[in-house]
Formats: sequence, C-alpha cells, structure tokens
Amino acid sequence: MSEIIFSKEFPVAPARLFLVGIGGIGMSGLAQFLRHQGYEVAGSDRGIAEPARKELFDALSRQGIRLFPQDGSGPREFHPDGFVFTTAIEPGNPDQMAAPETPVFHRAFVLAQLCRQCGGSLIGVAGTCGKTSVTGWIGSALNALGRTVLLIDGGYLPEFESESMPGNFYVTKGVAKPEFVVAEIDESDHSISEFSPDYGLVLNVGDDHYGTEELERVFKAFLSRCEKGGVYPENCAAVVPSPANTLVGYDCRATGYRSLPTGMRFTCGSVEISCTQSGVHSAWNAAAVFAVLRMALPNEPKESIAAALGAFRGVRQRFEVLTCPSARVAVINDYAHNPEKIAAAIGAAKERFGAPVGVAFQPHGFGALRFMRDALREHLAKVLDRTDAFLMLPVYYAGGTVDFSPTSQEVADDFSSNGIPVQAVETRAEAEKILAAGNFKAWLIVGARDASLRTWSRELAERNS
Repeated sequence: MSEIIFSKEFPVAPARLFLVGIGGIGMSGLAQFLRHQGYEVAGSDRGIAEPARKELFDALSRQGIRLFPQDGSGPREFHPDGFVFTTAIEPGNPDQMAAPETPVFHRAFVLAQLCRQCGGSLIGVAGTCGKTSVTGWIGSALNALGRTVLLIDGGYLPEFESESMPGNFYVTKGVAKPEFVVAEIDESDHSISEFSPDYGLVLNVGDDHYGTEELERVFKAFLSRCEKGGVYPENCAAVVPSPANTLVGYDCRATGYRSLPTGMRFTCGSVEISCTQSGVHSAWNAAAVFAVLRMALPNEPKESIAAALGAFRGVRQRFEVLTCPSARVAVINDYAHNPEKIAAAIGAAKERFGAPVGVAFQPHGFGALRFMRDALREHLAKVLDRTDAFLMLPVYYAGGTVDFSPTSQEVADDFSSNGIPVQAVETRAEAEKILAAGNFKAWLIVGARDASLRTWSRELAERNS
C-alpha cells in the first residue's frame, strides 16, 4: 500500500469528520474537542465491542458522536468530509479504502487547528515523562483559581468526568472562549512541530521513542516557538534554545520533600506545597506546574497558586491507588510504560507502602520493548531488590508490525541472568497467583494502550480489599 498523504486544508465547522481509532485516549479527547467546536463527528475502532471500553464509548455516544466498527461501514454511512488518523494507522485501513478520495488529516494537525480556533492562551505540555499528569494538574489548578479553561489530556481526570464526559476533555461550562487552553503535546512521531504555544513546558528527556540527542533537538525547537514564554527543568540545559530571553528554568530539587500517608509535602520558591500525589517525581511535576502558572498568571499571588495545586485529584492510571487504606495489600494501577516511568512508579510504591513490592508489567508493543530493553534493564537493576518480584506479561499486540521480537520471555531470561528479579508469565491468572503467594506490601500493575489492564487492576483490588 502507498504511504498516507496528510492534507493541510482543514475544513470549517460544521464539516463531518471521521476519526479512525476513536477509542484511543488521544483520539477520544480530540473527538470531544471537535464536537465542542461544532463539527459533526463519527469514528471507528477495532475494539468497539471490548467490555473495558464500553464506559468510554457510551460517554462519547451521549455527546452525539457516532461510533462504528473499523470495517468500512462507518464512512459509507457517515459520508465524511475528512478522516483523522494518527501515525499508527496503516495504509489500506478498511475505512479509508471505503472512501479513498476523502482527505486525511493528522491528529496533531487537527488539534493544533482547534487550539487556534477556540481562542485563549495555549499552554502546551511536552516531555517524555509526566505530560498527562502535568497537563491535568495545570487544568485543575486553573479551575481551582476560578479561571476559564479548555483542557485536552492523555488521561482521564476524576474531577472532570461525568456520565457523558470521560474526563480527558473539559471546558468551563457556558464559556465560548476560554482564557486558557491546556493541551498535552506528543513528541513520539515529531508531530510536536505543529504547535507554537503561548506558553510551553518541557518536563524532561528520557528513554522513549528515539534517541536523547534527537529528543533534545525536538524539545529545543518546541521551546523556541513559544510565543510568550517557556519553562524547562534547570538540570536540562540541553533543551534551551538561544536566545532564551523568555524562558525560565524551574527548581527540581523538591526541597524539604516529605512522603505522607495521604500524599506529599515540599517547598517550591519559598512556598510550601501539599498535595495527594505520591513520589518525588510528582514533586518535580508540581514544581513544573507552579513555574508555568507563575509565568502565565504574573499577578496571581504565589501562595494562591500553591494552594490551587492541592486541589488536584490525580489522573486515572497515574499511580491510581484502587484499594482502601485498610486493605491487606495496596493495589495500584499505573500507565507507566517506559523505563523511567516504571522505575518512578516502583519507587513511589515502596516509599508510600513499604517493601517488598510485586509488579506486573505488560509491554505495549514489540518495537517499544526492543527499543527500551537496555534502559529497562539498567533502571530495574537500580530500583528492585531481591525480595521484589517483576512479572512480565506477554507483549500487547495491536497490529502494525512484522517483527515479533523480543518476547517477554526472552527479555525476562536476559534480566534474570543478570541477577534482576524478573520472570515471564503467560497469563494474568498466573501473575495473580505469584503476587498472592508473596509477602508484598503493594501490587503494581503497569502498562499502556490496553484498557483492560485497569479493569484487571480493579478486580484485583476488589478481591484483596
């Protein structure tokens, strides 16, 4: 099949747009944004009948978004003016084949167009780790400060969800033009180049998608495009372009950091911040939120901004503790899927609940596991003790590859031979049996893309409360 050619002639509302893969976290948020801007919206998904996604699809339907299986029937019935694809959609997709002359738009391009359409100052959040939490945290804090906001995020926020709103898109009720637009910006396919935000934030440069040198180049270019200012970690000077007159580095030291049974406390800019999040990496995230809000709200007292950070209730699947405090073992679900995120989640679990911990990890693709294999070995060697258990489930396969290597078994054998407590398991039932037999303080279920991981985590929590 020939390569997909993406169009740049974006139609105005009420054009009809069809999103292929609408069940993805980014695409479902974009579908709601399009609907809010007056477009007619429909979409398809290969997992349209999956029980784990029923709640999401029901919510989208209540907003007037039409849903179809990914078999070509949707475009034939909906007659779209354009498709919206991500880079992951393969040429020859049944929906595109059903309407081959229909223009195709890239998700990032569409998101950038909508951010420009709806007005307000755009705060764009980039980085290899923590984007989803920080994007949600900024939106939550702005909301707590009484500002009008439109938020599109890569995770579901409990404080913004309802029967018809899954929580990955939010706009202040009754507001046509919000004061701020807050968006998570993805760098994985270089589509970050579509965005020139008013305020930009780069959180870090980690082991994800491609090499460090290329990531630094991409993030440096992103900060150079910020219209009013940008924020970056003081210990990451490699992402700072020249000149850097409108850029500010934020303090990553988390001075006076204390882990609490209900969250954490630390000092930032001479102001104490207390919140319900866990782990020193969350303190770094909070410092980033504090810095970008200080820049975007120069007349807001820093004490008010610090207090607003305390209202944040977190993001689903971001160190989401699913058991009550009296449970015999804490069950935590986390979307962590790269080495840095996985290590941070394990560290936070040990800090809050004690050691040892049992971890079940489902890699989110063969290519991803192949790319991060060496870095994962290094991170796990540092964070795991011999009494911990790290169980690798079979790789989650969602199509799009012809190279089915390495397997979880191969990687686990490699790590185990290097003295790291890692083993492969064939099923979730086998993983649960091993977790239940251990004397673990916490069970941590990590992995991305597969919505059923959270369902399984909730079932584990119910059985162990």
